[in-house]
Amino acid sequence: MTVVLSMNKLETAIYSTIAYRDIFHFPVSVPEIHRYLHGIRCTPGDVQHALDGPALARHLETDGTYHALHGRTDLFAIRRTRRELSRRQWPTARRYARFLASLPNVRMVAMTGSLAAGNFPPDGDIDFLLVTDAGTMWRTRAFCRLLALADAKLAKGLFCPNTFLSLAALPLARRSLYDAQELCQMIPLYGLDVYETVREANAWTADWLPNAVGAPPVDVQGGSLNCIPYTTALKRAGEWLLASPLGRALEGLEARRKIHRFNETDRLKGAWTRSTRESHSMWDEMRLKIEAAWQARMDELVAR
Repeated sequence: MTVVLSMNKLETAIYSTIAYRDIFHFPVSVPEIHRYLHGIRCTPGDVQHALDGPALARHLETDGTYHALHGRTDLFAIRRTRRELSRRQWPTARRYARFLASLPNVRMVAMTGSLAAGNFPPDGDIDFLLVTDAGTMWRTRAFCRLLALADAKLAKGLFCPNTFLSLAALPLARRSLYDAQELCQMIPLYGLDVYETVREANAWTADWLPNAVGAPPVDVQGGSLNCIPYTTALKRAGEWLLASPLGRALEGLEARRKIHRFNETDRLKGAWTRSTRESHSMWDEMRLKIEAAWQARMDELVAR
């Protein structure tokens, strides 16, 4: 992260944090700046004191609650509109999460993306990260992607389970600000004990976001965050059936098919991180675009 000479490290980190959120048209409050502050461990009071100082005042805008980059006052209205859109989507998200929690071999369901941030746009979808038992990730992924396709064709197209981890490979191989942000921002809806294990397995996120300890605070009206499965009996029965030789064969077939596509075909090679039997590829192009946009905003600051 580039340090601007007219600012100290904390002030530069605050600007960097706000600049990253600016990519998503998302002004941030002091508690949010503190939680997702780039690279510096401090208190919320330290953040507020820096924001009140003259060094940041000429580079930022505030409406008294949220902070944005200079010239981006239009984002304050967008933030409030999207906060209301997010509130409306929570009942649907809980239903999706309960369904996902009911699937065989699913041990954790967490919400990610724009809804987890409270920044749901009019054309958004509801993103989920799932953790599965070892040796079951690829068939679970295939089933979920099939359901997402059906939802896109027959319903609203909001259902988007797009990240899958296996209990056998919880540490992410790719370690970046983008990935740290996704892990620290995700909201566990099922399998809190597994969520804590995922965070412990990726303790490297503290290098990027040292204040983002535990799950983010969420103010949800009209329901609990704890999304229990619709039926545990069917879940256990499905796990028993899929533990059969046929179930294992299906896992092997789907794993070989997708690993070949991600790792070896010209169409996707280089666009995805490398897949294995227990690790699912992640789209690298999105990370590169976001981090390039963030760096461009930091470069603009240096040029002033």
